[in-house]
Parts: sequence; C-alpha cells; structure tokens
Amino acid sequence: HRSFELPVITLRPFNTYGPRQSERAVLSTIIRQILDDRCESVQLGDLSTRRDFNFVTDTVEAFLGLAEADDQYLGQTFNSGNSKTIEIGEVLKIVFELTKNEKPVVQDENRIRPKDSEVMVLMADYLALNQATGWRPETDLRSGLDRTIEWWSDRMNWVRSDTAFIY
Repeated sequence: HRSFELPVITLRPFNTYGPRQSERAVLSTIIRQILDDRCESVQLGDLSTRRDFNFVTDTVEAFLGLAEADDQYLGQTFNSGNSKTIEIGEVLKIVFELTKNEKPVVQDENRIRPKDSEVMVLMADYLALNQATGWRPETDLRSGLDRTIEWWSDRMNWVRSDTAFIY
C-alpha cells in the first residue's frame, strides 16, 4: 500500500482450524490420531504452547468484513482470533472428551521445534477489526472442534485400512 499505493488491507488470522485442514496443523493431527484405530498413541511435540484458535468460518467472515470495509482502512493491518489462548495439552483433553476416546500421548522429539524458535504464546487482539467491521468470533472452541471431529470421523469411515497417513 505504501510503496505502490495499492488498495490493500492486511488480515492476520490466528490459528485457523476446521474441516479439510492439513495435518500439518496441530488440531488436525491430534484429531486424526485419536480417531485412527491404526494409531496406538498420539504423537505430539510441546503441549505447553498456547494458541488462539479461530474456526474457519469465523476467519472467512473476517476476510469478508474487510473486503467490504471503508477506504479509510486501506493500508491498515487487522488481527482475527478469539483474544483467548489455550494450551495444546488442554485442547488434547477436550478432543479426548468429545471423541470419548483415550490413548497414550507420546512426546515426539521430532515434533519439538528448535530451542528459541518456538513462540510459546500467540494471541490475537481483534478489537481494531471489531471497530472497523463489527466482526467478532462466533464459534467457540468446543463447537468448532466438534464440527472438525465430525468431518474427520466421516473421513475415517471411507479411508481404506491399508492407506497410510503422514504421521
């Protein structure tokens, strides 16, 4: 915007999750491993990091809100998220509860980021986005996880047993 006078607004969505998300994201990998009978345990990295999770439909609404925003917001940057964080270990407990499943959890050294490279807490402040567009997150974490678990459950029903997932 500043360099080339392009009419742009920047949105920084925080940890979007939901159906169809790649297993490169922590919530999808947690859910799939819990639901997959071929996984004897849930392999994860650091469970103490805290993230601000935003359901995919809320992220879409944030983008749409900014697409319709007044020109006075051109060149500005906005955050979308819940302005709340939760530890990955707590999310894991919620997914176990929602799936009525329990498995051992194994900390995989290969999934732990190098020392001093991990951001331990990521949290959005969406106040500016709310003031500009009226946007606020509508989907609470449990509801979003429930919808994501439902999608993964349906998927697990049609995946052949000899199909390998990336763990």
